[in-house]
Order: sequence, then structure tokens, then C-alpha cells
Amino acid sequence: MKRLILSLITIATLTQTNGQYDPEALAVLDAMSNKYKKIEAFKASFSQKLTNESAGLDETISGDISVKGDMYVLEVAGQMIYNDGKDTYTYNEEINEVTVSTYDPEESEITLGNVYDLYKDGFKYALAEQKSNGDRLIELDPESRDKSYFKIRMTIDSKDELKSFTIFERTGNKYVLTINTFSPTSLSDAYFKFDATKYPNVEVIDFR
Repeated sequence: MKRLILSLITIATLTQTNGQYDPEALAVLDAMSNKYKKIEAFKASFSQKLTNESAGLDETISGDISVKGDMYVLEVAGQMIYNDGKDTYTYNEEINEVTVSTYDPEESEITLGNVYDLYKDGFKYALAEQKSNGDRLIELDPESRDKSYFKIRMTIDSKDELKSFTIFERTGNKYVLTINTFSPTSLSDAYFKFDATKYPNVEVIDFR
């Protein structure tokens, strides 16, 4: 569950406020964050588009994800990825193989599990656009220049729900993650554990 991705709508207003700690943007981000904090777990479907004009890249993938705290189950590109908060199991159905590694939160900088609180540490933020349909476009600029990306752009609707976000990398890659469906739900911790008994003769490669 690595990086993720936006569609443009008619712009009502445009404010040049890049690289600030904008109180209007903070109010929008706090409202969004507080809304998602009240949700114990959720399931979502998404599409992710990667473009890079100079490299001729234009790729789109779709997936489904279930999230509870630091735990998630991600189904994307022919793989099932189980993360129980301690270990990550990546199952490839085509070759009936699962690789296991110790979960490192630092490896996945931006995900559908942490994007709602991302702005709280190490970012400047600004309200860049207020659209006629109520959507707010928020731009986040990382304070550290060591990041692989230089900007994140979020679209948050009038109900304080995150609709999409775009990650602009220094390499020229642009990832746009659009959330197509979102449903709060209740999930047990066991849901996020890989059960090898469900995959007869699965080959386990353990890197822990």
C-alpha cells in the first residue's frame, strides 16, 4: 500500500497561499481528521493513477482496502496484503506464494490508513481552492526537503470527507488516489491476520 492519487472540477476561487500554516486550511484538516477518528474501521475502494510526462508514464490500477488502526488488508494488482500491525503478509495468487516481513510504519509514508492525520507532523498547509460545489483543495508542503515528494494536494468535500489526494514526487511522478467508495464497518483483529490454512500448499517465504 504505497503511494496514492485526483480529478479536477470547476474552480470557484483561487488563493495563492503555498508554504504557510494557514488557519483556514487547518480548520478543514482538523474537521476531516476528527470525523475519521470516530470511525473504528472502514472499507474503501479506490483507483490510483501514476503519470510522468517526461517518462511517458500513464498507468491506472484499482483496489480495495480495509483499515483498522495500523492494521489493513489491501487487495490490488493481483495481490492480497495483510498487515496485522506487527507483520506484513503479501500473497500472490498466481504463484500461490506469500512473503512475510516485519511491519515498518516508516516504509509506507502515505496510505489510506494515515493520510487523515498526516498534516499534524512536519507539514505546512494552505487552502488553495474553494470550489463552487463545496470541495476544498488543501495543499501540504513537507518541511523536510529529504522527502521523495514536494507536495500533497487533498480534495475534501463539504461533508469533511476526503475524496482524493495527489502526491507530487521530485522525480516527476504524480500519483493520484481517488476514493470511489467508503463504508465505516466493524472488523475483528483476526480479520487482518493471514490464515495459511485457507491457501492449500502455499509457499511461505519469511524475511523476518
